[in-house]
Amino acid sequence: MAAAVGQEEELMRPRDGSEEEELLNELSRYRRYWTNLWSDDSATSPKEIGPMRYTEEPPWFAMLLDLLEVFSFEVTELKGILRWPIDVFGLISVRDSLDRNHNYIFERTRNNCQTLTAKARDAKASPGCTRSRAKLRCQGARPAGAFLAAMPAKPPASLAGPSHEILLIDPIEFEIELGVKGTSPSEDKILSAKAFGYNGTAQRHRCGSLCSMMLSGARSKLEFKYAHIPVALEATIKVRITGGSTDFCGKFIAHTASINEHVILLDSGEEMVAISHDGAIDFCRSVVAVEENSGALIVDVHARQSGDENISCASKKFIPVRCGWSRDTLDVGFCRMSVEVSWSLMFSY
Repeated sequence: MAAAVGQEEELMRPRDGSEEEELLNELSRYRRYWTNLWSDDSATSPKEIGPMRYTEEPPWFAMLLDLLEVFSFEVTELKGILRWPIDVFGLISVRDSLDRNHNYIFERTRNNCQTLTAKARDAKASPGCTRSRAKLRCQGARPAGAFLAAMPAKPPASLAGPSHEILLIDPIEFEIELGVKGTSPSEDKILSAKAFGYNGTAQRHRCGSLCSMMLSGARSKLEFKYAHIPVALEATIKVRITGGSTDFCGKFIAHTASINEHVILLDSGEEMVAISHDGAIDFCRSVVAVEENSGALIVDVHARQSGDENISCASKKFIPVRCGWSRDTLDVGFCRMSVEVSWSLMFSY
């Protein structure tokens, strides 16, 4: 794990003594601290923990847990030398107590940037205004655990504390290292370099509501939108074409009955939706946290057939169950799609 962290520190490769190096100092210090604290523990963790672990036969230790749903990271303001539009690369990652390895929310190389164009907040804002906003396209395999482990652990040697084992409620830890592509690597600039935590225990009074956090730095301001979902299930969504045309562009979104904020599963923009050989639609993101008590999952599609300007919509509602599958159909007229939701409990180490 120490080697992996070291590779991430080289992402921007700043020149010694440069302003870019100064901006990365906070993140570098955090990574050294994290490596010293948890690298031995992470070496024994699974390399990848995917969804749908307990859809079929949940073991006795699987349970409902609080989960943190990440909706979006949005660049709301550029500062200093940066101006719209910008080509963004780098990473936003999260670690929780279920998996101390990186779960990437945003990950792009310098050769595969996302172009962010200013979106004016109001009619008076000019297209080049720095106080505009543009949303990063998030990815992710699963929601993060808001406190996915009350795990026995010894306090770090550098901290004062009792010598016997205690229960630690771990915060979720985010890392942001985003760059703006220049005309050459030496001209690249830091957009944001930051590490921060979310303590699910301290924030549990905000359960069940949409929240936002402003992350301000020397070059930018980011808005992080999230929700702390109490006693939640993991819902994995799969959509497959079952009839009609496959030539369409579309937006697939999901949200829960309690929080009307969209999780973007796929937004193809003006491009045709990517479909696998078996008819499955390739989502960028497929997992949503759903509250069990009085909860519901709504899956929507907004699709436009090739050569047509009209947008067709369809929506289905799914009631959560503790394990198993829920199935239904989305029909937008020119295309029929089957929807399968796999429900799973969670577990903590």
